[in-house]
Amino acid sequence: MSDFVQKIMKIPFYTVIGPLLRRNKNYVNTVCGHPVLAFAPFYVGILGFLGVILSAFDIWRIIKCGPVLPGYLWRERLKSGKIIAPEAERDCKLISLVLSVEYYCFLLVGLLTNNPIFYMPFLALYALIISLEFIVFVSRAFVDGLDFQKKTLIMTIFMMYNWSAVACTFARSMSCCDL
Repeated sequence: MSDFVQKIMKIPFYTVIGPLLRRNKNYVNTVCGHPVLAFAPFYVGILGFLGVILSAFDIWRIIKCGPVLPGYLWRERLKSGKIIAPEAERDCKLISLVLSVEYYCFLLVGLLTNNPIFYMPFLALYALIISLEFIVFVSRAFVDGLDFQKKTLIMTIFMMYNWSAVACTFARSMSCCDL
């Protein structure tokens, strides 16, 4: 049974990710060898640790507030009427925070065990978030024109750096394992 489980777990690495990384190894090493990403594993450790602590603190703060978030923790969606009930917004925030604790813990476990599979949830989620941010940016550019806000631009660059640091740490872990 354990051989079967090991073979199933290796499928994404042997069929998709491994060949992709082998083909593009020089490009990945060039990008990950940049001085800005040189300390990526250390940064990923700090990111994971702070992510777990801050997410757990937010969970504690939201649970302490009771069934409805106080006014300073939720924001009104529309002035004429609410799109989502405050109870549902609280529940959605709790669900997303529990998931964030989970993938930040996976980052820490992946870093401590040097096992690349633990980086996958973070990489997949942030790739989705970055893609959606790009779609929102393009659609706003067509509707409203280009309007750069300093705060949004800094947060987007920071999010892309986080993803790049985790991706480089993932690539380093993949080079250590047997593909």
